[in-house]
Amino acid sequence: KYLLLIIAAWAAWSLIYTVTRPQADPDKRIDIFIQSETAMEEGIRGFVEPIWHEVVPDMEEVNTSTILLTDEYNASMQMVVHVATADGDIYLLDEEYFHRFAREGTFVPLEGLIEEGKIDATGIDLEKGYQEYVLEYDENDVPTKTERHLYGIPMESLYGFMTDMMVDNRNMYAVIAVNNGNDDNVQLFFDAMIQKARREKPDWLE
Repeated sequence: KYLLLIIAAWAAWSLIYTVTRPQADPDKRIDIFIQSETAMEEGIRGFVEPIWHEVVPDMEEVNTSTILLTDEYNASMQMVVHVATADGDIYLLDEEYFHRFAREGTFVPLEGLIEEGKIDATGIDLEKGYQEYVLEYDENDVPTKTERHLYGIPMESLYGFMTDMMVDNRNMYAVIAVNNGNDDNVQLFFDAMIQKARREKPDWLE
C-alpha cells in the first residue's frame, strides 16, 4: 500500500506539473526523455534543435528531459509515471528499462517503419532490439502467448549520441512511445536522430 501511495503521489505531482507548465498541443510538440548520468544539456540542445528546425519546423516545441540513474528508485518511478501518463514521444533507454517496457507493448514496433523506408536502419545490427511482447498470461502469471517485434534501435554503433550529447550509448536503445499521439512528426524526428548519430567510432573509446 505504501508503494502505491508513493506512485499515486508522484503521478499527481507529474500531472500538476504537466497541467501548469505552458505546453503546445500534442500534435505540435515532441517530448524526448533521455536516461543518462553523463548527458550534457548543451550537447543535447545542439543535437536536437537543428533537427527540429530542419525536419519538423512546424512543431512549436521540442522538449528534452534527462532521467538520472544515480537514484535507481526515483529513476524507476519517473519512468513508470512518464510512460503510464503518455508524457513522452521518444525515449533513449538502457537495456533494463527497454526490455521491461517493451515486453508490455509500450513502444511502437519499428520493423514496419523500416520496411516502408520511414526509418533508415542500414548497417545497424538490430537483433538486440527485438523483444517478445506478452499478449497473454496464465493463472500463475506465466506468459502463454507472445509476439516478437523490433521495439528499439540499438544505439551502440551510433556514436553521435556519445560524441555530441555525451550519452553513454552502450547497451542503450532508441524507442518511440506507442501512445505518442503525433506519429508522423515523431517518426520523422526519430529517423533524423538516428541518421545524425551515425559517426565513426571515436579514437579515445576503447
